[in-house]
Amino acid sequence: MSRSLKIWIPTIRAGSGADVFALRLSQALRRAGHEPLLQWFDRRYEFLPELLRRYRKPPAIDVIHADSSNAWAFLGRDAPVVATVHHLVHDPAYAPYRSSLQALHHRLNIRWREALAIRHSAAVTAVSSYVAQTVKDVFGRESVNVIGNWVNNDLYTSSLNYRPIQSGKFRLLMVGNQSRRKGYDLLPAFSKALGANFDLRCTAGLRDERGGSELPNVSTLGKLSEEELISEYQHCDAVVSLSRYEGFGYTALEGMACGKPFIGFHTSGLTDVVVDEVTGFLLPINDISALAARCVQLAEHPSMLEHMGQAGRERALSVFDESTAANAYVELYRKIISVNS
Repeated sequence: MSRSLKIWIPTIRAGSGADVFALRLSQALRRAGHEPLLQWFDRRYEFLPELLRRYRKPPAIDVIHADSSNAWAFLGRDAPVVATVHHLVHDPAYAPYRSSLQALHHRLNIRWREALAIRHSAAVTAVSSYVAQTVKDVFGRESVNVIGNWVNNDLYTSSLNYRPIQSGKFRLLMVGNQSRRKGYDLLPAFSKALGANFDLRCTAGLRDERGGSELPNVSTLGKLSEEELISEYQHCDAVVSLSRYEGFGYTALEGMACGKPFIGFHTSGLTDVVVDEVTGFLLPINDISALAARCVQLAEHPSMLEHMGQAGRERALSVFDESTAANAYVELYRKIISVNS
């Protein structure tokens, strides 16, 4: 029997999907019988990344697994490094969704460090085939392992108490921070296109943002605990997103795992998660009218709503299962350990 592995997961807590990934990776590896050490760093290290070099590798670590933007700081520590790319801010398609200050920060502070990580890490993983292609295009690294994100399908599951609304308002759930990349600027137009027969419930996920409550059919929920978020997924009718760019699409997967159709834009990593017209609908970016029309279609056809929800749950179980992802990472860890031994 192969021995358990000790994996150091140094992570800057930034209030993003990368935080969710690090926590879920640690939990999945522990449930698989390994010894992860998840070490959180304050967000100020994003702007003072050189300070990460001061931290010593914990004893007896087999592998260091870090975000690609920070993995450079852990190279040369007598343990192979795995760098995971969640989305590449240097992708030209990402450029319209960042400010001039963000672009300057990415160019001067992030790009050369991320290039070091991607070129010199023992292995590079990407959370979707789209992200893997951007790594190849921008940095020229061909050996990129695609390992999709996942959810705990025992927690993210359909509720026995849910019943499709027979009368009253059709409930949509939207999860995402209030940024242009996430399509927050489209919310007023989308709210108007939906009309009065919809209740659009919005949460910023890991961030406590509450804008949008002035819209008549929009309810803002603020920051939710994971338990509260799962309950929102379970008791909505469908999940919707206005996001224009996603490295993966946690919201889509979490909703699908809870048996809900997903309606969003046909963009980037979402195409790895959602099967158009099977587990939901993917529409042209910024086409609010088409997005709203698909929501109306689901509201008017309960059988379609149910069938798409079931298909989404089945896809979450068969493709995005925690044990499948954990096994893929462990196999990769053992491979690079053997190469570096």
